[in-house]
Amino acid sequence: MRIFLFLCSALSLLLAAHRFSIAEGTGQNQSGLFFLLIGIQLLITAALISHHREERATKSPTSTEKEDRNEARQSRGKASEEQGTNF
Repeated sequence: MRIFLFLCSALSLLLAAHRFSIAEGTGQNQSGLFFLLIGIQLLITAALISHHREERATKSPTSTEKEDRNEARQSRGKASEEQGTNF
């Protein structure tokens, strides 16, 4: 997923550079700015995903499993509370 996002980011930044070079004389840089912003957002998202995966990899497997179980319990508890209030 993160590799795909990095590739999309690079493609978007290349398109932005191309659009800026085309619109250099006219001053109409809207499409270049759009691709630039999309590229930056994709780059940040890919970096966050990469950081999150590295963080989970450095933790011990037992602590990760415990966190997953706690999250599952909390989500089940919230779901049961919502079902109880719907009746």
